[in-house]
Parts: sequence; structure tokens; C-alpha cells
Amino acid sequence: MKHRKLENSEISAIKAAISRYIGKKAEELDFKNFLILKGKSKNVVYVSSKALESLKNHKDIYSVGINVGELEEISGKEKFLPSLEGITMVSKYIEKNYARINEKGESLFLYERDVFDTSIIEVVGDGKVAVFNENKELLGIGKYNGKLIKNIMDRGWYLRHGG
Repeated sequence: MKHRKLENSEISAIKAAISRYIGKKAEELDFKNFLILKGKSKNVVYVSSKALESLKNHKDIYSVGINVGELEEISGKEKFLPSLEGITMVSKYIEKNYARINEKGESLFLYERDVFDTSIIEVVGDGKVAVFNENKELLGIGKYNGKLIKNIMDRGWYLRHGG
């Protein structure tokens, strides 16, 4: 895969997507350690400064860094679709579009199940929400419809599929 630095339009797309969760703090994010890995898709990765330095000697690579999401063209406009790790990187700044759920809800959510209102402690916003446990530890992303949180992606994936 080819790698390159992010273009200004790509940074704008990322900030627009992340601002849904962290508001104006998205403008303060630093993108110097982010790259695009271009293969069949445009993956956005976070790379340590040391790894970034060593990449100067390589044009084609298989993989590097932490995958924080993907840039995809949707309806003629480039959109950023954050990965679970991408949301995790900004989770301490999330102030809108989130939900906190109780221990029972946490167990359900981490097993790829939906969470009903009896397990929801707090919801701020609607639609796609970051889902936290009672201790404000990120569990994943869900879609809140006013009655339940539909699981979109969760940390249990790493145990079920990733490792």
C-alpha cells in the first residue's frame, strides 16, 4: 500500500465526523502523526513519531500504526467513518451524542446485543452514540432510537473475531 500525509480536505472530513462527539475540541486535534494508507480504500492511521521517521525510507508498506477509521466517498462527498480505536482516542473528550449504561447493559452490549431503556443510565443526543459503562469507559458505538441502543460495534469484537 502507498502511504502519504493527510490532505486538508481529509483533515476537514475527519474533524467534521469527530465533532459529532467532541464538539469544538475537534478543531484542536493535531494530525501530524496521521497518515493515509491507500489500497482498495483510504485507511486513516495514527503512527508514532519513530515509525513515521522510518517510513521515509519506504514507499510501499503492508500496514503501520493504529487504524482510526476510513475515508469513503458518500453521495459525492468524502466522509470519515471512525473505527472503534478512532473513537477510543477521543473518548475522554466526548461531551455529546453518548450514552452510559449499567452493568447488565454492558454485558449485553459487549456480546453484540442491543440495550433496552431499563439498562440505560443517561443519553445525551440521539442517532449514533458513543456507549460507555457506568465508569465512563468506552464500550463501543450504538444507535439510539429513543427506546433502545442498537449495537453497531463494540469492544467484544476483539474477543469474538480479532484475537
